[in-house]
Amino acid sequence: MAQRFALSTSFADVGRHLDVLEEKGLGVEVSLYDTEWLLAIDRTTTVRKLGDEIAARGIEVTVHAPIFDLNPGSLDPVIRKHTRRCWERAVGVAGALRARMINFHTCFHPLLPESTFPGWLALSLEIWERIEELTVDAGMTLLLENMFEPTPQVQLDLLAQLESRHAAFTLDVAHAHIYGAVSIDAWWSQLGPAVAEVHLHDTDGFSDDHLPIGDGALDWQRVFEDVFRNAPDAVKVIEMPLEAGLASLKRIKSAGYSDLQLELL
Repeated sequence: MAQRFALSTSFADVGRHLDVLEEKGLGVEVSLYDTEWLLAIDRTTTVRKLGDEIAARGIEVTVHAPIFDLNPGSLDPVIRKHTRRCWERAVGVAGALRARMINFHTCFHPLLPESTFPGWLALSLEIWERIEELTVDAGMTLLLENMFEPTPQVQLDLLAQLESRHAAFTLDVAHAHIYGAVSIDAWWSQLGPAVAEVHLHDTDGFSDDHLPIGDGALDWQRVFEDVFRNAPDAVKVIEMPLEAGLASLKRIKSAGYSDLQLELL
């Protein structure tokens, strides 16, 4: 069971971090949040060249698709169309980068009445099925990440409509603590077997500031025990600016958290 830690960075910055990623044997999650750039980029040139270089260095790649103001189940067809275009392009870029997995937020708004979810899910399925088809064709796994959802039910209901062999979960531990209405044990018990990626960043318990590990209120001994017990082979993405991510990795090592995996065997 490999440790498989990765750092997070934008496409614009990943090139200048390749030396340190290769030197330290880390993977990278490339965030594609700039939709204006994403819709304009020629992925057959710039992106493929970068993908070739990353592959030559042996760096494992995952991708985070756009998230801001997107909604695959919106009642507004213009928003659904824009969401589909952005996500389709993200899958294309991820494929050119030779990514193994691509991460999506569900984008469901949990403050809406619970009764709106079935309609949202029905409207969103056309997009989700198309995105799943593209990810499968590119040899990738589609990941569903928790954000504002108070329980794992949205992810579970959505995955039930997809081909589970080609889709899995990302568990963002801080998001579950900040926005979750159930215990972290409930998240792990319901999602654990299908968690392929874990996002790690600290929080004061109220704000999603992506603090360095140890700068917030999370119990990191417990976090890593949960990760290694429930999803030992998941990619563990330190999700914050790269410099802070490197500092967090030093804290993980010095505190012995990465050794907990062996202790739990």
